[in-house]
Amino acid sequence: MNPNLLRSHPIMLMICIAVFSICFGPCPASAAPLQISAEAAVLMDAKTGQVLYEKQMNKKLPPASTTKILTALIALESGRLDDMVRVSAKAAATAGSSLHLFPGQMLTLKELVSGFLLRSGNDGAVAIAEHLAGSEDAFVAMMNQKAAALGASNSRFVNPHGLHNPNHLSTAFDLAWIARYALSNPLFAEIVGTKETSIEWLDRRGRSQEGNVRNTNRLLWMLEEADGVKTGTTSQAGPCLVSSATRGNQKLIAVVLHDHARWQDSMHLLKYGFDNFELYEYAETGTVFTALPVESGMNNMVDAVVDGVAALAVGAADYDHVTVELDLPEKIKAPVYQGQKIGEIIFYIQDKAVKTVDLIAASGVEELTVDKILFRNMMHLMRRLAGWGLL
Repeated sequence: MNPNLLRSHPIMLMICIAVFSICFGPCPASAAPLQISAEAAVLMDAKTGQVLYEKQMNKKLPPASTTKILTALIALESGRLDDMVRVSAKAAATAGSSLHLFPGQMLTLKELVSGFLLRSGNDGAVAIAEHLAGSEDAFVAMMNQKAAALGASNSRFVNPHGLHNPNHLSTAFDLAWIARYALSNPLFAEIVGTKETSIEWLDRRGRSQEGNVRNTNRLLWMLEEADGVKTGTTSQAGPCLVSSATRGNQKLIAVVLHDHARWQDSMHLLKYGFDNFELYEYAETGTVFTALPVESGMNNMVDAVVDGVAALAVGAADYDHVTVELDLPEKIKAPVYQGQKIGEIIFYIQDKAVKTVDLIAASGVEELTVDKILFRNMMHLMRRLAGWGLL
């Protein structure tokens, strides 16, 4: 697989890491006592996608307004943030938490996303859906397609805001996974980490107006390291929270669903993660690790590229016992295909292999055959003759 394709399509990379997380589950250190009152919860390392703690993380539950993480993500990736959005009567009449939009109001998509994420405005979610897809139903189809592409396989969305519907369900793991991807978008991360902002709009007479919007996520004030993400509450879902925090080189994501102690539990989860785990970083995705000689190839060398997150969240006591080995041949025989696995990075904890990351070929190398040698020599000759003015 082309590493440039991976870098431009992080969804493919994240699905691979999701498989690792689901297969290997929580780290052994997660067995330490941790009392969480949520019906479902998960703590995830944002860099690696590793689950550090879980409680019924795959149980399907109503996600309330944490749904808006996916709605905002689709809007931010639309490439239409400068669009002027006209609020419909239907959007303005949406029940529940509100930005107090009115029919005919005009504001940019970027302003609308900022306002509805911070204030959790259901009217803003419908306005976004209608503008980008023409209808709520069409936008919901986009949501489910995006969730599936990200690997959030236990989620089904039926609206863009999270108002209760018995068929509108997600899981703690899926919400953490979606948030992890969303936080890789710099604008999303900036918005959800903002405590308060102002948004501008045009009133019915076309005059510019401005108003302040305060984030509903109280954790931003309660925990110094907190930097996101989204609250949610309905009578059926109960209080929910997807939160994130960063300390040093480590970002963690916590999700609690149906939790009447969501602020305290989220703080406990995040502090537990920082106190008990450390991030061992080795190489970034897409890094050219080395050049490997190619035998009998049209090119003599091919770059070996890191095809995944070469990092590991480990128990603090194990950090000094992490070692890394490379499994690479001295050379590789042509033909070589772009994206072909040509080696591995292997992580060990006290001599036990715990994770592997593939090294892949950055480009293809054709086999050097007699016909290709003759063709190459002929092309060299023609270029020389042309340079001498003989062609």
